[in-house]
Amino acid sequence: MRIGIILHPYDEDKPAGLARTIFELTKGMLEVDSENEYYVFVKNAPKTAPQFPGENWKSVSLGGGRLWLERLRNAPKCDVYIFNTPVMPLLWKPPKPIVIALDFAYWYLADKTLSGQLRKILTYFIHGFSLRKADAIVAISHATKEETVRLFKIPESKIDVVYCGFKKICVVPEKRVPLPTQKFFFFAGILKLRKNILNIVKAFHLFAEAHPEYHLVLAGNPSGGEYFNSVLRFIEENKLEGKVHFVGHLNDPELSYVYKRTEAFIFPTLIEGFGYPLLEAMDCGVPVITSNQSSLKEVGGEGSALLVDPYQPKDIARAMRRVVESPDEREKLITTGFMRAKQFSWRKAGGELLTIVTRTYHAKNHSK
Repeated sequence: MRIGIILHPYDEDKPAGLARTIFELTKGMLEVDSENEYYVFVKNAPKTAPQFPGENWKSVSLGGGRLWLERLRNAPKCDVYIFNTPVMPLLWKPPKPIVIALDFAYWYLADKTLSGQLRKILTYFIHGFSLRKADAIVAISHATKEETVRLFKIPESKIDVVYCGFKKICVVPEKRVPLPTQKFFFFAGILKLRKNILNIVKAFHLFAEAHPEYHLVLAGNPSGGEYFNSVLRFIEENKLEGKVHFVGHLNDPELSYVYKRTEAFIFPTLIEGFGYPLLEAMDCGVPVITSNQSSLKEVGGEGSALLVDPYQPKDIARAMRRVVESPDEREKLITTGFMRAKQFSWRKAGGELLTIVTRTYHAKNHSK
C-alpha cells in the first residue's frame, strides 16, 4: 500500500499546536509501519526537510499558490491519502481520502468584522465539502466527533476517534528562562481569545488577594488586536504589572525548565480539539487546572485535573486556591495526572490511524 500524507502546515518558524500535532501523528505512523510506502507532501520547498524514522518514505514539495493541492493529481500516485486538516482538492477527488478533524473553533470565535465573518463562512464551506467528500474521518476527540456530526451533518459511523499523544517535555535538557523568584502558575499557548487569557488573569487577580506571594507566567506569542489589548488594560488597571509575566514563545528546553518549577499548569481554554499541553504537564508531575468543556474534560478526566467553568474567573480562582491550600489534593492530582498521561502516546495514535488507513484501503469503493 502506498500512503500519501499532506503535511500542512509545516516548517513554520514557531509552530503552534496544529503543526506540531500533524507532524507528530505522521511520525507516529512511520514509527509503527516499516512495510508500506509513504509520500509526505508539503506545500513549498521547506527550509528544513522533514525528519521521520525509517526509509520507507519520501518528501515531495507540491509548490505554493492558493490551489496548490490541485497538483496532487500530477504527483506520485498513492492508494490512500491522509489530509491532516479538512481541506481537500476542489477539482479532483484522490483515491480513498481520509480527513483529520481537529477542532472548529473558528465557527464560534471568528472576528465580528465583515472580513472575519466571510472567512468563517468560506472555511465552513471548505471543511464541509472536504468532510463529505472523504471516505473516512478521524476526529482527535469525542468532542470533535460530536461537533463534526452537529455542524456538518456527517454520519457518526463515518468518524473514528484517535486520541493524540504528547511530547515528554521534561526529559528534554533544560534551558533557563527568567522567572519570578516566588511561586507561580503557568500557562502556555498563543495569547488570544480562544485561550481565555483575560479570564485567567482575572482569576489570578482574585486568587492573589489571599495569596499575594504568587505570580502568573504566560508563555506564547501575543495575537495583538483588541482582545490582547483588553488583557493589558486589565493588568494595568489592577496594578498587576509586577505579578503577571509575559515570557514569549518557549521552545522545548525552555518549557522543560518552566514545567519543573511551576506550582500548577493552568489551561482553562474555551475550545480545544485535544489539548496535549495537559499531558505534557501531567507527565512532568505538575497539577493541572483545565476547562470542563470541549475535549479538555476528556483529556483531564478520571480525576487527573481540576475541571472549571472557563467563563467564570471565580471558579478558576477557586481551583487555584485548592492546589495551594490542600497539599493532599495537590499530591493526588500529581499522582493521578502522571498515570493518566501514560495512557497516551503518538506511537499509539499512529498505530490506530494505520488501522483506519488499512481498513479504508480495503473497503469497496462507493459513490458519494
